[in-house]
Amino acid sequence: MAVTRREFVAGAGAALAAGSLTGFPAIAQVRPLKVGVFVSEVDAQGVDELVEPYVSQMRLGLEFAASEINTMGGILGRPVEFVYRDDGGSPPSQAAVTALVAEEGCEAIVGGFLMASPRLITVRLNALDASVPVLHGLWTDGSYCGPIAKHFAPTARQIVSPIRAYLGDAFQARPFSISNWTPSGRSVSEYLYGALGGAHTGDALVTTPVLGNHPGEYRGVMRWAHEVESNIIWNADPRPYAVNAVNQAVELGVAEGKIFAHLDFSEWQASQLVPGASIITCVPFVASDPSPAVQDFVSRARAMPGAELVTHVAFTHYNSLMALKAAMERSGEASAAGGLAGLDGLTIETATGPLTLDAGGYPTMPLFVATAEGGGQLHVVQKIDQIESGAPC
Repeated sequence: MAVTRREFVAGAGAALAAGSLTGFPAIAQVRPLKVGVFVSEVDAQGVDELVEPYVSQMRLGLEFAASEINTMGGILGRPVEFVYRDDGGSPPSQAAVTALVAEEGCEAIVGGFLMASPRLITVRLNALDASVPVLHGLWTDGSYCGPIAKHFAPTARQIVSPIRAYLGDAFQARPFSISNWTPSGRSVSEYLYGALGGAHTGDALVTTPVLGNHPGEYRGVMRWAHEVESNIIWNADPRPYAVNAVNQAVELGVAEGKIFAHLDFSEWQASQLVPGASIITCVPFVASDPSPAVQDFVSRARAMPGAELVTHVAFTHYNSLMALKAAMERSGEASAAGGLAGLDGLTIETATGPLTLDAGGYPTMPLFVATAEGGGQLHVVQKIDQIESGAPC
């Protein structure tokens, strides 16, 4: 951010005045390192249930990381400060990105809830001729490779293969997939259609929250999957209400004998499962994992205000800010340019093990196959120590 001569003189005068009052030499104020964060406070129809608890978990992970960073003296002496902006449940506009970078002086951006956010934020930054790290902490289709977008959650390719391996021959049992109709969702659907093996019995592209639609309604899809005798339902709908699919299948009496494999599932969703419902998933973090490092992370996170719930979304966003800190320290410069230079090929230690960013900005990282049953919590059934992103960069 440019500082005018008038601003410099005014600031220097204030510092000198402070020094003369105390009798000690003036200490220059360190300019905060501003990080812009796009969140969806409500969805496009004004309903927060369609984005929560993802937003509160994003905030928890970021604020938790910032509290630890700032307690340790900031990033190369610069304290982290967040500038939050509501994207309204849609990819940020050009005006919103311009406001964060050109007006607020943000030197990194956290990409928000939507899969398309890193791609479209990069387009907006290119229009400004600005290179700013774009950090994304939610799972992704893994099809976009850009020089400034960095991902800290798994791709669809990373998620599906461990579930398939764990299920063995069962994964070929007449698969049926559910994806979102958005372009990113259709990319996941296209990948699933070729990746699941066996006689693929159906592929449903379900709605998103737009006027007149009924998001979270899967009864018709579940009846269809049952009628075509599907035995495994792969759910890639990236909203919290995706848990409704298995619950509604139980309600309809068509869940018995079926495997419900979710590409994203959290402790909150596990708590919403009805009796008789069960799922399998693959995630980068499970709060019930008894390993000392995970339990230490959960304990520290729960010391934050309102942090009774700690999910993989908090974990990945914590890691994204810690990676930015490590990148800037690696490059020796607490700036957007320093962050980008240091993020290339960066490895950081996390509570679950090492995470390394590849040339496309995607992570090689540990993942957990986990299960949950009606009203319980996620339980780890297998840990994969390292799995490559599989992104086609």
